[in-house]
Amino acid sequence: MALKYCGSCNPLINLSQIGHDLLTAIEKEDDLVFVSPESTDINTLVILCGCARACGNLIETRARAKRSIVVAGETIDMTPVAEINISGTLTEKLRKVK
Repeated sequence: MALKYCGSCNPLINLSQIGHDLLTAIEKEDDLVFVSPESTDINTLVILCGCARACGNLIETRARAKRSIVVAGETIDMTPVAEINISGTLTEKLRKVK
């Protein structure tokens, strides 16, 4: 699993807190491993975008991983999720796609 952040020019959610919470949750999981977004072996890339524009969700970014999950404001893969629930929902999705 790797994280990729957008440019954070118009954040409607706290990307740094969500990223921190997600990494903390990943550290507690036996089967989930965090790697650099520059790695050549990314199973799942979580693209964290602060607003619905999702400027970080680029074809070349998604191509770096076998699968991707896109957070765009208060949505995950275009499904509405309250900001307070984003980290937990991401962790659950990551458990399912191992």
